[in-house]
Order: sequence, then C-alpha cells, then structure tokens
Amino acid sequence: HLAAVRQMFETLDVFVFRLGLTEYWMSRADGAVFPICPGVEGGEFDESRHALANGTVEDVVSDMSSFLRHLARVNPKAGVILTVSPVPLAATARRDQHVLTATTYSKSVLRVAAVTLVSRFGHVHYFPSYEIITGSFSRGAYYADDLRNVMENGVSHVMELFMKHATTSLAEEESSEQAPAESKASEASAQSRPD
Repeated sequence: HLAAVRQMFETLDVFVFRLGLTEYWMSRADGAVFPICPGVEGGEFDESRHALANGTVEDVVSDMSSFLRHLARVNPKAGVILTVSPVPLAATARRDQHVLTATTYSKSVLRVAAVTLVSRFGHVHYFPSYEIITGSFSRGAYYADDLRNVMENGVSHVMELFMKHATTSLAEEESSEQAPAESKASEASAQSRPD
C-alpha cells in the first residue's frame, strides 16, 4: 500500500486535497492521530491514553506545509488544489460547544489555513467547493433533508465548475498567466444558481 502511495505522489500532476474538520483524537503516548475516536469502530477508548484535540489555523498550516514540502521533494512538478468540505460536523466531542459552533470554528480554521497555504506556496491553489455549496445564493438547495449530506445535483454542479475552471494544465496556466483557480471559480460560483 505505501509503495503505491509513494508511486502516486511521484507521478501525479495535480493533487486535490479536501480539508474536512479540525477535531481529532490522538495518542497521549506518541502523538499518533486517529481518524475517529478509539472505541467507535474498534479497540477501546481510554482517557489516560487518548486525548481530544482541535486544530488551530497554525496547526493546519504547519501540518500541511510539512506535507507540501515532502511532496515537492518527491515530485517538484506537482500542483496542489485545496478545497474545504461543505459537510458540517454530525457531532462534536467538545462538551463546551454545540455542534453548530464547532462546525463554524472548524470550517473557518480550514478556510483561513487554505488561503494562508495558497499565499505561501506558488504551486498551491484553492477551489471553492465549500462556498459553492454553502453560499447564500444556493439557498440550501444542495443539501439533503438531513441538512448535512450534499445531494448529487450539488456534487455535479461543483464538478462541472471544477472541470471548467480548475483543470487547465499548470504549464498552460503559467504561460498564459491566467488568474489562479480560486479567482476563476469564485467568479463562476457567484454567477451560479442551484438547479
């Protein structure tokens, strides 16, 4: 598996990475991060061994900067497109917050981290899938009845805009000095209306 991942990183042209949420669980022993709370899908939760953490802008920028530097070492020509997931948190493990404020914190941190990374790395761009789905102009039409999951028409609209505005080759973009993907896609999403 790891050999296949390395080969992918060495040969890809563009890596699209979706930032999802900031809450995570980690090992108190070695700092290893778990994708979900230990004990939910397997193993046992132990408060003496597992800790809840909630990333800050600085945490996300630091972690992503480290990844971007490593990617550049194995593939200097790789471009990166960041997006923020429009899916809100289903719950929060923080007892001092409601899921609504936890979601707003998480998405805000990720969006600020994304724009910070774009400003620091010339090969990193942002595509506004979050804004396309959650923008007031969509009137919530892209969400299912649970107001959490994005319906197929929303996914299709985002992908249509992505293919139209963010798939030019990096070489074409540099030679024609087109605006970054963020500006093009933001302009397009501002003109879009939900189906």
